[in-house]
Amino acid sequence: MGERLSIRLEVYLPFRGRRMWRGLEEVAAGTTLGGLLTGLALPESDLATLLNGRYRPPDILLAEGDEVAILRQSEGG
Repeated sequence: MGERLSIRLEVYLPFRGRRMWRGLEEVAAGTTLGGLLTGLALPESDLATLLNGRYRPPDILLAEGDEVAILRQSEGG
């Protein structure tokens, strides 16, 4: 089994039967933000991802302890 990373995840849209979801998520080392969305079955084009509080492109690699927030672009401030 490959190396796994633990990240903090906040999803500000319906996810896993809840209106908003927060928790720890384990992903494979080498996962990108875009890969995370695909793996979570959230490949919507109108989503924004924040990595450690900053908007980032989908090709950025995740690291241990990263904080990821996923929201619809229209909800961003």
